[in-house]
Amino acid sequence: MNVKILGLALLACNTAYAFESTKVLPKGVRNLDIRSLYTQTSKKTDLHGDEVSLAVDLYKPLKFSNILQGEEGLKRTQLNAFMIARGFKETDTVGNFRASLNAQINVWAPVLAWGITDKITLAGAMPYYSTSTDINVGFRSNEGGDALLRAFEDPAVNYYYAAVEASDKFANAVGRLNERLEKNGYEPLDSWNQSGWGDFTLAAKALVQEGPVLRTSTTFGFNAPTGRTDNPNILSDLPYGDGQWDLFAQLTLDQIISKNFFINQFVKYTNQLPDRKEMRWKTFDETVEATRHQTDFKLGDKVDAGISFQYEQDSGLNAGLGGLYYRKFGDRYDVDIVDVKNELKRATDQNALYWQARLGYSTVEAYRRKEFALPMSATIEYRKQYESQNLAVTDFTQIDLNLFF
Repeated sequence: MNVKILGLALLACNTAYAFESTKVLPKGVRNLDIRSLYTQTSKKTDLHGDEVSLAVDLYKPLKFSNILQGEEGLKRTQLNAFMIARGFKETDTVGNFRASLNAQINVWAPVLAWGITDKITLAGAMPYYSTSTDINVGFRSNEGGDALLRAFEDPAVNYYYAAVEASDKFANAVGRLNERLEKNGYEPLDSWNQSGWGDFTLAAKALVQEGPVLRTSTTFGFNAPTGRTDNPNILSDLPYGDGQWDLFAQLTLDQIISKNFFINQFVKYTNQLPDRKEMRWKTFDETVEATRHQTDFKLGDKVDAGISFQYEQDSGLNAGLGGLYYRKFGDRYDVDIVDVKNELKRATDQNALYWQARLGYSTVEAYRRKEFALPMSATIEYRKQYESQNLAVTDFTQIDLNLFF
């Protein structure tokens, strides 16, 4: 029982955006970008790209073996003998748990950049997250559960009180699930919210070629693990960091079509370094009675690539349309138990395609012409997920306010 929404908050802030450019700040000029981003979702995609509930990992059957686990001593022995005599198997099910989960994410990310030289800009960012999840869990008995109740109610058996008890257990299946979770050190399934700072990013961008039809820049940087990682005891947790250092490099090209129009292309590679953290050693079949262990891990490296068509008027109006490709390779875990390793790395190989649109206004040119007192810009961007695999279905709205000083 593992709600795999681990990367949702991180994806909202750490992926590249389609509207890149080779521009750098002049020497001595500083830029403060106040970035605000919001998204919410209740769905994700599976291995085949089909949309499923974020809580699909809670869609678990309640088996006869689970009922036996809740009993002790003589009562368990008698119940087991009764089930065998009536033809029930421990692998048979009496019903199914179903759940819905909705996640909301607000990100406020101040990005401070400084022109070290006329061709090199240094920038740092540390996002602040405000996140919440709302979860509802239900249980519905099936033919196996009905058959068990009929067997208890059979006059030849006279297990009337057992039938009443079983019926009560079905009615309170969610409550008993929470009791079992708490017994194993988990927080109960309930609404959750928290705020905090994420991973710190530092990057250096260099303009390496500036021609009349082509401009080229390179960016190198790292992400430091300053954000809170996922809590193994909270099934619906949204972490603000993934617990290890990242190194990244990016190549960006601007093809100049006219004075006001250019085409941007970029590719970015992120190497996620190995690290160690506490994790639940779960299997696909047993996700509750899972012990915690310090585990060596290596999250899969990431590739971002994009293309955009951008238009900038001398009046300050700017707009753009673009597409973005995202790929994350599968994770690796240093675990000897095959079933545990398979569960930990399940659904960690991810990819997605997005399209984006942007509209903004800049006073920089007007400031240079001494027609405006303050050099600044404001943009609004919208990102739509076109298709994905093993990722939350998210559409982002982002607002940027840039101040130059």
